[in-house]
Amino acid sequence: MGTFVLALHSHLPYCRGAGRWPHGEEWIHEAVLGTYLPLLVLLHDLRDAGVPYRIVIGLTPILIEQLADRDINVRALEYIDDQVLRAEKDVRRFTDAPDQGRAELANFYVGSYRRLREAYRGRFGRDLVGAFASLAKTGHVEILTSAATHGYLPLLDRPSVDAQLRIGRRSSRRLTGLDPTGIWLPECAYAPGLEKALAAHGITHFFTDAALLPGHARPAGDVARGRGQSELGRWPAHEEPVNATAAVASSDVDLLRPYYVGNSDVVAIARHDRVSSQVWSAFTGYPGDAHYREFHRKDTSSGLRYWRVTSVHKGLGEKEEYSPGRAAERAREHASHFVNVVRAELSGRSADGRDPLLAVTFDSELFGHWWFEGVDWLGLVLRELTESDVRVATAAEYLDREPPTERVALSEGSWGKNNDHSTWLNEGTAWMWDELERLAREMDALRARTTREGPFRERAARQAVRELLLAQSSDWPFLVTTGQAADYAVERFRSHAHRYRRAVALAHSGDPIEDEVELRSLELADNPFPDAALADFQS
Repeated sequence: MGTFVLALHSHLPYCRGAGRWPHGEEWIHEAVLGTYLPLLVLLHDLRDAGVPYRIVIGLTPILIEQLADRDINVRALEYIDDQVLRAEKDVRRFTDAPDQGRAELANFYVGSYRRLREAYRGRFGRDLVGAFASLAKTGHVEILTSAATHGYLPLLDRPSVDAQLRIGRRSSRRLTGLDPTGIWLPECAYAPGLEKALAAHGITHFFTDAALLPGHARPAGDVARGRGQSELGRWPAHEEPVNATAAVASSDVDLLRPYYVGNSDVVAIARHDRVSSQVWSAFTGYPGDAHYREFHRKDTSSGLRYWRVTSVHKGLGEKEEYSPGRAAERAREHASHFVNVVRAELSGRSADGRDPLLAVTFDSELFGHWWFEGVDWLGLVLRELTESDVRVATAAEYLDREPPTERVALSEGSWGKNNDHSTWLNEGTAWMWDELERLAREMDALRARTTREGPFRERAARQAVRELLLAQSSDWPFLVTTGQAADYAVERFRSHAHRYRRAVALAHSGDPIEDEVELRSLELADNPFPDAALADFQS
């Protein structure tokens, strides 16, 4: 019938100690309770039940650095305790009202939050990274790495790209005990030549947006033709074919096949946009169903959610009461529908003898957090697919069995608006990229010094590396462009740039006695990637 690969991308901005609601570390707390814990409970339960499911989960290095942070773990548990307390108070409030419907729903939240709290403290021992790694070690999950801080790679200088990839993969190895060879490219952003950097760092495959596939593919023995550099890209163009006359007649690109990229052995797997839209579409996607929980309306006292979508055309004040039972029924119906869509798309597509590959990709945080019923839907889909005639696999498993036979020259772009770089580089964010160029030049000057003149200045140089990586996060220009948290993002970007320059100054001429307090404060404020070093910025 064919092979199905489902990939989730898990990422949140670096927000350790950077405030609470509405922006800041509470992003992590909400995702732990809303997405990561329910997802892990589901996947561990399925494994314990002997369900032979497979799933790909990207865990960005900056996310797992935060999930493994002791201070964040303490505050996440405090957040979960607070949600349990809020639900318990709502039970009493609605019972006294009396409002039996909402009292029952509040009691539903009490039970759910208590079970998740026990899973966090007991089943997983507050080690969510280890819980994901456990699933990978038994073959149920393939973990993808990413750039260290989700830096937008096509717009960074080459030493920074190498540092993002080198430190990111090393972080994944250190925290998971695994050695991922697949990567989730930040924002699915690609530019010609990037595949060479990926190959240099041991990366073998990545997912891409279908819009970046060209109209034609070439046999694997053919070298990709030259392609001009775009206005925004900073990567060299592809090499010309060694013998252009040896090219074989090309065939249409098939969305159900992986391809080698350019002149490399790195493989691109395209997201199937039509099947993915069953979930992603704002108009026809499952999460917009009338019976699912409404995300945007909260109780004014507790902040808990008691309403259903009702209709996407109705205002928040017109939403009707939520029913978990009816929502569960819809999740079962939508899971069966999705499995049928996958089977229909794969049906009859293996006439050439090759095993067709259908890949869908989603943000992990969609499930449970934004789409409350999404984790249950995911579990039902995995169960039904493993019982069907569709083979469910990880990307690595499929490529081991069916390596590509053709190569493509991907178009430059991303998943963003117009599939170009404009969501991250535009009139409102150009100043950020100008500043990052200046910071990169200052890093080059710092690297040029062959000695650090003692352990203190070496520590300062390491801290400068961390701060530059954090400033390079794609989250800051994204939040500015979308307007979701523009002022917050500007403040975060400027604070990392400022801390970077302070660390550089200390690395050049800091005094180990007079400046120890300042350096320690920088290290306490931003502590990911403990093994980061200046040498990481070498191409």
